[in-house]
Amino acid sequence: MTPEEFRMTVLPEGRRLYALAFRFLNSREEAEDVVQEVMMKLWSERNEKRDYSSVAAWTTTLTRNHCIDILRKRKLLRLADPAAAEEAAAGGADIIKMHEQREAAGLISLIISRMHEPVRSAVIMKDLEGYSYEETAEAMGTNVAALRTMISRARKHIREEMTRVYGYGTGEDKRSAR
Repeated sequence: MTPEEFRMTVLPEGRRLYALAFRFLNSREEAEDVVQEVMMKLWSERNEKRDYSSVAAWTTTLTRNHCIDILRKRKLLRLADPAAAEEAAAGGADIIKMHEQREAAGLISLIISRMHEPVRSAVIMKDLEGYSYEETAEAMGTNVAALRTMISRARKHIREEMTRVYGYGTGEDKRSAR
């Protein structure tokens, strides 16, 4: 790959990779560092043959794996972004509803953070980042059918945890009973 090809195909992926890294790490500085390190790795491996059909899948996989390595090192996963929950609820919703949405988002993030890989990555990429099933499956090195099953089971687990542990959907809040 020539420098011009790299500039035209790989560099435009930077913003998307930053958003993905930020969603995993919840830190601007760490997300910027990840993108920089991934870009350097992509540059050094630009002439190697790869098994991905698209640059987007290749870059997403490298970014995702690098973020997972960082999370394993620091043993902490914070996906909740209170500012995003506030912004989503600001369209005329009252303060109570906004608080409930922020709390639910935080609880869902906590449940997701406790999931094992590769389920956690699948949920982040598909449900939080909005990747298609095909894009997510390719980046994770699996097929779409297996990914759909994984996502379905993860969503069911999240619903069950929200009901069982936190009392969401039952009219009672079980957190005070713990």
